[in-house]
Amino acid sequence: MKRLALTIIAVISIPLLFTQEREDRALLSWKQMTAIINEASGERAMHHVLELVPYPRVRTRAEYRGHFRESEVMERLASEYGYQNVEIESFPSSPSWLASQAELWMVEPQERKLYDINDIAVAVCSGSATGDVAADLIDVGNGARSQDYAGKEVKGKIVLGYAGASTLYRQAVTERGAIGVLSYSSLRPDVGSTQVLSQSILSRGEQEKSTGFGWSVSPGTAQDLARRLGQGEIIKLRSIIKSETFPGEMEIVHAVIPGDGSSDQAVAISAHLYEGYIKQGANDDNSGCAMTLEMGRVFMRLVQEGKLPRPKRDIHFLWVPEISGTMAWLNKHQDLKKRMIADLNFDMEGLGLSAGSSQWVMHRTPDTFPTFLNDLCANILEFIGELNRERVRYRSVGYQFSLPVVAPNGSRDPFYYIIDKFYGASDHVVYMNQGIPSVMFVTWPDPYYHSSQDTPDKLDSTMFKRAAVVGTAAMTFLAVADNVMAAKATAEALARGAERVGAAERKGLSYLADCANSDALADAYKEARNAIQHQSAIEKGVLTSSAVLYKDPAEAQKRLAGIEPLVDQRAAALLNEVKAFYEIKAQQYGIQPAEPVITEVESKALRTIAERPGGQQGGFGGFGFRPAMERLSAEERAAMNKAPSHMTSELNILLGRKKTVMEIRNFLSGEFEPLELPDLMDYLRLQEKMGSLKFSEKPEDPKPTPTPKPAKEKKRSKN
Repeated sequence: MKRLALTIIAVISIPLLFTQEREDRALLSWKQMTAIINEASGERAMHHVLELVPYPRVRTRAEYRGHFRESEVMERLASEYGYQNVEIESFPSSPSWLASQAELWMVEPQERKLYDINDIAVAVCSGSATGDVAADLIDVGNGARSQDYAGKEVKGKIVLGYAGASTLYRQAVTERGAIGVLSYSSLRPDVGSTQVLSQSILSRGEQEKSTGFGWSVSPGTAQDLARRLGQGEIIKLRSIIKSETFPGEMEIVHAVIPGDGSSDQAVAISAHLYEGYIKQGANDDNSGCAMTLEMGRVFMRLVQEGKLPRPKRDIHFLWVPEISGTMAWLNKHQDLKKRMIADLNFDMEGLGLSAGSSQWVMHRTPDTFPTFLNDLCANILEFIGELNRERVRYRSVGYQFSLPVVAPNGSRDPFYYIIDKFYGASDHVVYMNQGIPSVMFVTWPDPYYHSSQDTPDKLDSTMFKRAAVVGTAAMTFLAVADNVMAAKATAEALARGAERVGAAERKGLSYLADCANSDALADAYKEARNAIQHQSAIEKGVLTSSAVLYKDPAEAQKRLAGIEPLVDQRAAALLNEVKAFYEIKAQQYGIQPAEPVITEVESKALRTIAERPGGQQGGFGGFGFRPAMERLSAEERAAMNKAPSHMTSELNILLGRKKTVMEIRNFLSGEFEPLELPDLMDYLRLQEKMGSLKFSEKPEDPKPTPTPKPAKEKKRSKN
């Protein structure tokens, strides 16, 4: 009877599982995805982290004279797992700073040790000079502005402020003669009063010139000190630091899974092993290195067992000093760079999502870099994400995930993920600047990154397993794709592109629907049209980018270009829908609908090219203009803010492409939200004033040479 009951349950479940398989479709087969899920180990990735950075520690001199611990661990494990050509490559860099001893004491009104780098390694600021000094403490509040020092004598004293350490050091020590600073700058004051940020007082190239010191202290410690100073206490602190510098070096660990020789293309997998040598972040980004190491192991094991095909393309794993290391490696290996068709960048992968109130985020490339890679990765991510939440319509097969991807010692949380717009500030920007498409996977928010609390206890082996599954599947597709799989990528890009153009129409229609009066209706119609036209143009680039996966990319490019007129036809249909709705709105306001007319200001913007001087190319950055902003007047800062910060990375790229001001405005407005042309002009004029931009007149299009009319034949006389 028991066996019969189990048989009945199994038979009933089969159609439901088949239904789920058809709905939950990945670009790899269900069988291949299941094999990856079964093999990927979040526990192994966690063990890698524990070997890399078991705790934040004070590095030994031997590491600066030989290899750093993390490099040796990655080299050893990659070799053990069967990676080939594993090596530690070294590149010159600015000098490295090390403190072998650093203690901060309160000596008056009572003796108490406040900080020791053997307790909190990041407490002393990089660049601090050797010294044993004691002085009174003075609170300047913020400390980033001149007015914070009005009426306060800081010369010869230690300054307490909540500005960043480098800014506080420049204002207090360099400009006003203080001997040192205590910064309690905090990225997230709500996280807790004990968090200490990793900070520097000088850039790496300037650290040998340091004469003062800096300490990064927690908000709780600082607030206690500030309270006591406010009550009239005199507090004297003593700073003891023994520091030295070593010849600069960047270490890069490089390993390869070779292809089968049928293709000369290559794929890159990247994560940063270092972000300076003092900060040793468990999540940022030893987690990315640990997880990508597991990705390669899983892939090689499944290829060996015949569960995945052999790769056609070489797979290069790069574990680097963030950004600068990737730049150095790509510049050295020009031959390999030319062969790379894509990079997957993993930056902060293991944080427990519930504990951090976080999501696992896939950041797409921006519209200035259209690529099939976004849709490939989104397909895999959504597949795992949907299978790892409890869906009520499948409750008949149990109150559980459809296909759990969980680690034995990890959480049982749903997979909280999101696919988001582009953001820079990691190694993927370097690849894109070299013409290689790259997406970034990151856990965000991370309440602990760049701080004393970025430690292994915050990590979750289930998150590691899910990240490894998504990463391995996407990497597998890129490495093994033949013409059949390439066609799948094309289909995915074409279908998702239609969705994006539809989303652009929805955005445009909302401009019309939200019009509060008739005066704004014509402009809203113009913006709605621009949104659809912009996205349609982008989707043509996405579509043809998939040609690189075919055996003959040039031939594939020609064939895919034949689909572009169909994209235009779809856009034309949507534009007609927008026009119809525009006419409905015009009727509501009792006005006659009219087609957009180019204004005189727009006409001038269509003839004016804005570009970087000397033909400089813009890069896919992410940090904006923070240093320059500090030197601007209030009026200039207001002009700079007229280009929203989330647009400036794309604007920087467009300024390197010899586009007109109107083309730039329309591109940014289509990708994001409408940007007023006068605001953009104010921003660009300020850039011109700062010497980082020049205007020129667009050459007129050559007029077609008129076709000469055929001479008339003379009528013959009848004589």
